[in-house]
Amino acid sequence: MDVVYFGIGLGVFILVLVIANLSKKRLGISNSSFSAPRTQRASSSTINKLSRSIGLDSPQSKMLSFVMKNDGVTDPERAIQSSTLLDRHFRRAYSAIERTSVSEDETQQKLSVLFSTRNILESATGGGLDVNSTRVIPENTPAVLIFNQNSYPVRVISSRGAYLIVENPVNALGELVFVDRNKPVTLSFYTKSSNGFSVDSTVYGNTKAPGEGQVLQIVHSNAIKRLSQRRFRRRQTVLPVEFNMVRLEPGPRKQEQRMVVDKRKAVGKILDISVGGCSIQTSSAISAGVRLKIDFIADKRHVIALGEVLRTNRNRTGTVMHIKFLKVPRKSLNTINALVFEYLDA
Repeated sequence: MDVVYFGIGLGVFILVLVIANLSKKRLGISNSSFSAPRTQRASSSTINKLSRSIGLDSPQSKMLSFVMKNDGVTDPERAIQSSTLLDRHFRRAYSAIERTSVSEDETQQKLSVLFSTRNILESATGGGLDVNSTRVIPENTPAVLIFNQNSYPVRVISSRGAYLIVENPVNALGELVFVDRNKPVTLSFYTKSSNGFSVDSTVYGNTKAPGEGQVLQIVHSNAIKRLSQRRFRRRQTVLPVEFNMVRLEPGPRKQEQRMVVDKRKAVGKILDISVGGCSIQTSSAISAGVRLKIDFIADKRHVIALGEVLRTNRNRTGTVMHIKFLKVPRKSLNTINALVFEYLDA
């Protein structure tokens, strides 16, 4: 009887398996539909398609694939459309590269491709805060105030109250410039992700703010216009910096010039930086067109760059030099990128 019962049980089990298999075939379901390799292949195909549409080259396309797979991304299209998600995925890839590379040269080469990919995605997708009102402009956003056909660099102090509060503009001598009430003004600014905006409004008045001194009150507005996007993301910071003037002298050969770094050093503070250049506040008198060797430390990492002063502005605490980078070593460029995208502490 035991043998009979065992035979009956085995038969029922086999019958159940046959019925289940037939049901799957009728519904078009197979075990391979749930296999991980097939999902992975579909993801790679999607990433390759996205890479071509954005204009990534082969190394950059491979890097994007590494970034997505390293963080287990299942929807690369959604990730690429979000600057916040991209920063998260690229930050983890950055850490993985630094942790697993076998040599310093390999680390810097991979990071160079990582950041070139990230900067192209930043430009292509235009991710970041979408400003539709002056009430959402972040505090400490650098801006340019325009009135009477003159431009003045200012800083947004607050946007939460009844009025938009910005620094009171100063002229080239560092003297306060007072703007009459109801005077039309234009405020232009860039967000953290290098999206540019402009707004036309009017002045409500002048007042004093604790810790800020004289400030300008501007009427809030929703009439925000988008400007062309900066090529590279820029980060606001305060970093001590040293710089030397660089001059060109005749070289050993005819029509050849060589750069000579002056031994005298000046000091200042970096106020903002991108891979394309930076702004430095200093008490030294430097003119536009002067070349500088720039030297600073970011998160215990030494950075050097050759730059040229494009223009200068006076403010209440000194001179601000706007500098374009002419030459940056690969390791320093990777450090600047890591600083800008906030993978390093300022």
